[in-house]
Amino acid sequence: MCASDDHGLPTRKAPARKIDRRLVLAGAVAGLVAPSVAPAVARAAAPKPIPQPSTPGPKAFMRRAERMRELASAAGDQGYGAVIVKNNKIVGQAPSRVVTGKDPTAHAEVEAIRDAANRLGTRDLSGCVMYGTFKACAMCETAAYWAQLDRVYHGSAITDGGKPKYGGC
Repeated sequence: MCASDDHGLPTRKAPARKIDRRLVLAGAVAGLVAPSVAPAVARAAAPKPIPQPSTPGPKAFMRRAERMRELASAAGDQGYGAVIVKNNKIVGQAPSRVVTGKDPTAHAEVEAIRDAANRLGTRDLSGCVMYGTFKACAMCETAAYWAQLDRVYHGSAITDGGKPKYGGC
């Protein structure tokens, strides 16, 4: 709809703005609920502390990786497990969750890297080493490379796989 100004030139009237009461109400409710819910969400997201072996060392770390493998098998997943260690302390651990999580990338090694990164609050895992129940596949070794792990050990013989390489080659 056009109107004229004092000089007879056409002008446009801005359409009247309609206030959506639902949006106003939703904003008000969010403002009231968010402060009380946020601390509860933060507490729920905090991971449980990882029990540490009484005598830390490569054998104890591999035993924990084997325990993760047992948990994966018991849950109906592929029998793989891994732990991430920094300064002789387990900072991340995980069983395989490929089948149970319906996620083809949820290999034990990748899940352990995710757990360690979450617990340490950084994606840079320099100074960490990984113990896995089997030799890491190309995807897992590449994930260890990008996480900047120092070394990867695998199998019950605790074979030193060396510094992770891009593409596992």
